[in-house]
Amino acid sequence: MNTNIIKISALSFLAAGQIALANDTLNDKNLMVGEITYLQDEETTSPEIDTEAYLPEDFNPYASPVNGLHVSFIDETDEVELGFDTREYLPEGFNPYKCEFNIHSIEYIDENDLFELDFDTRQYLPENFDANIGR
Repeated sequence: MNTNIIKISALSFLAAGQIALANDTLNDKNLMVGEITYLQDEETTSPEIDTEAYLPEDFNPYASPVNGLHVSFIDETDEVELGFDTREYLPEGFNPYKCEFNIHSIEYIDENDLFELDFDTRQYLPENFDANIGR
């Protein structure tokens, strides 16, 4: 019977030692970022259409235009026929060329301005509340 107690004690001691080593490894604060293994899902998306059929033969999406005259602009005097009357869908007096933004219309708040709140904040704070505690 004493041998069983000795065996159980030895196994308990070994198990406690293994748990201590495992916890020590988990609490190691010197973990290097380079030692972390990241698993990445590779997402592959492929369009269902052949885009080359719609692009010029020498198309390079990373190249900048060589000649500014090759850029197509729509002149505001050109009439574009959409097949329906756009006035039905736009507000009355709509002008797409009118500048709606005025820099002087921005109201700036000075950080030194005092704000008056329209309610008593003491109703929402605990009794004897002091905002200056801890300073």
